[in-house]
Amino acid sequence: MISKCLRLAAGLLGGALLVSPPVLAESQAESPSPTQLKAALLVPEDLGTDFVRNKIHNREILIPKSARTKACVTAAKGLVPLYRSKTATWLMRDGVPEGVSQFIVSGSSARISLLERAAKVMVRDCDHINASTKKEKNTIAKLSVGKLGSAAYGIKLRSTDPSASTGPTMAIDIVVIRDKNTMVLLEHNGFYGQFTSGLTRVAAVKAVARLREAQNSSGES
Repeated sequence: MISKCLRLAAGLLGGALLVSPPVLAESQAESPSPTQLKAALLVPEDLGTDFVRNKIHNREILIPKSARTKACVTAAKGLVPLYRSKTATWLMRDGVPEGVSQFIVSGSSARISLLERAAKVMVRDCDHINASTKKEKNTIAKLSVGKLGSAAYGIKLRSTDPSASTGPTMAIDIVVIRDKNTMVLLEHNGFYGQFTSGLTRVAAVKAVARLREAQNSSGES
């Protein structure tokens, strides 16, 4: 009887050792409080002196309108829970049609894993899309933002009028970042040639830094 117990204990211990420490850490990580999540939101100064708060709080996913493929439209809809987050902010360049929206969701490991899966599917199903015509060029492709948080996923949409001399008539970068049991979605959009390409990376790096600072604080729920 004792030997059976010892074998059972050894088996359980062996199974535990097969689970990598990062996975265990994320599954056991406590979710930040509402106060901590609010503190993790970007503020205008994080993006530049010419940024202000946008009074228009758009929660619409712009990708489906230009996706042109059923798979990408379906994949983009998987991000709806992020866009509906109560913890969100909308920033824009003062007087210029360019802005950054941020949405933060935290919860159980199972819930966050489901949202991360949606982000992976978005990248898979919205990559290499070319829906161009003679009058308009529409493309969606994978966007690399480097190593951020536990994992990061991104896509970029560009809509261009071939006859226009300015930049894209519509440009959208969507980045989804997982850090422990928290997901951050950033949407950087610009219209009529008003789009600063490097801003997406700047916003993403700052968002992760603010999130980790908030996670390490003693915010009250």
